[in-house]
Amino acid sequence: MDALTALVNVLNLHAKLVYSGGVCGRWLMDHNSDSSVWFHLVSKGQGWVHSPSWQTPLLLESGDLILFLPHAARHFLSYSAEHLPCDAVDTRLTGWESGESGFVCGEIELATLRSLLWQALPAEIVIKKNQVGDILAKLIELVISEASGQRFGSDSVVERLCDSLFVLVIRHCIEENLVQDGVFAAMQDKRLATVLSLIHQQPWQPWTIAELCSRAGLSKTVLSEKFAALIGSSPIKYLIAWRLQIAAQWLKEPNMTIERVAERCGYDSAAAFSKAFKRCFKISPSTFRRIPE
Repeated sequence: MDALTALVNVLNLHAKLVYSGGVCGRWLMDHNSDSSVWFHLVSKGQGWVHSPSWQTPLLLESGDLILFLPHAARHFLSYSAEHLPCDAVDTRLTGWESGESGFVCGEIELATLRSLLWQALPAEIVIKKNQVGDILAKLIELVISEASGQRFGSDSVVERLCDSLFVLVIRHCIEENLVQDGVFAAMQDKRLATVLSLIHQQPWQPWTIAELCSRAGLSKTVLSEKFAALIGSSPIKYLIAWRLQIAAQWLKEPNMTIERVAERCGYDSAAAFSKAFKRCFKISPSTFRRIPE
């Protein structure tokens, strides 16, 4: 199993379809979040992205895809490059056929929000129709076709397709060298990818530096230097942080106690787990549990 597949399997991310259809009038979309990835696929017509990330509004046309990660600047999508409505009061949502423009919009909630994974990806990922590879282009076409067809179960099918779309977008960022550091960049090194796969697949294994080095065929010095250069941490510190990211997901599960999470994570006590969790997230597990989804 490759490193990206192992990571995706553990994260268990799922796309949630928020809007699928047409828009008319002086429309405005305000989809900003500090905990989710928002994606917008233009299925018809065009729209403009207003963001401080670009000197002038960015044109999106049919077949173009844009994703905003939580660390993206506040942005808006609008019907016009020259005019940005102050609110969405004039936005008219329509069916696919009658809309001047059409969109498939959704979000992917990041349970591992504070993970360095996402910070390493570009804050805004723009994929133009004429710049994508065959597989991603075909999947985009399939999403648009399924969304606009509005057959039985279409929304569910679109959501599952968008799950795959997000994985292909990450692969696109890796293959196009859009990530220069972080875990996704480290995956391009086969031996580092071996270590990351072990950590992501088996985070509760009591890994030691010696065993990770043996599995990857690297010396302790080289492994430590590569981790520090690309990920900014030692392998063991990354392993501990990853365990706590998984623990954060468990804390959000119904009827899951802090004591149970501590036990599943391998901590001797809830107090020891809480101390480690607070060191990583800057808040206690009990406070984290109360944060609304």
